[in-house]
Amino acid sequence: MRALLVTSELTYIPENYVPLFDEVLEGAGEHVVGLMLLDVVSPALAKTIAGLFAMGAPRIASTLTRNLVELPRARRERLFARRGLHVLRAQTMNDPWVIEWLLRERIDLVVNLRTRCIYRKRVLAAPRLGCINLHHGMLPRYRGTMCDLWALADRRPAGFSIHRMTRKVDDGELLCVEETSPGGERDYLAHLTRASRVEGRAVARVLQRIATDDAIVGEPNRCDNPIYTQTPQTFAEIRALRAKGLRL
Repeated sequence: MRALLVTSELTYIPENYVPLFDEVLEGAGEHVVGLMLLDVVSPALAKTIAGLFAMGAPRIASTLTRNLVELPRARRERLFARRGLHVLRAQTMNDPWVIEWLLRERIDLVVNLRTRCIYRKRVLAAPRLGCINLHHGMLPRYRGTMCDLWALADRRPAGFSIHRMTRKVDDGELLCVEETSPGGERDYLAHLTRASRVEGRAVARVLQRIATDDAIVGEPNRCDNPIYTQTPQTFAEIRALRAKGLRL
């Protein structure tokens, strides 16, 4: 099987998600052909970082800044280069050249990891087996963005899901749902640091299973009363999270 991993060039995850890629390459590297980095760095990023500091999320802002400063070290890129694997960059997975590359390279599977890119129909159809996504909430109930943050804020179990990607966000069969915190954790960055390795091992297991089955085979992803969350956007939302004891 030929799988392409896709992530954002810059994330707010400690170490810019390098531990996840360590685990995926260690556990299923024989199925990975390369890494696609989606460009999210822009002049507006400085405003975003300043806003996070001002709103009361200094640790997230500091992590984002640190990851930005360390981009020239190319830690993720070197992980793949050492194995002779592709490292590509694009603005979006929907770029025509990306779709042509997927078809030309006969990619069987695309794995989306921490991007906000909405894949259009042509991208979803380009890999032979389809596309899967790592969602940071426990589907089918918890949907939207930063579900893990809100779970910790509400002292609920936090975790992630791996599912087939369809044209509807957070939809498609479930391949894996795993808990990363029983609830009550107050340090969001510490949770992300630990969870990234757990996620990487889960992605590796899913890749091995798909390779064996030569198909994406999952469980129904349906819930009568789903709960939707979104990324905090205001001072009031950040203050409310901090009032619940979260370290941001």
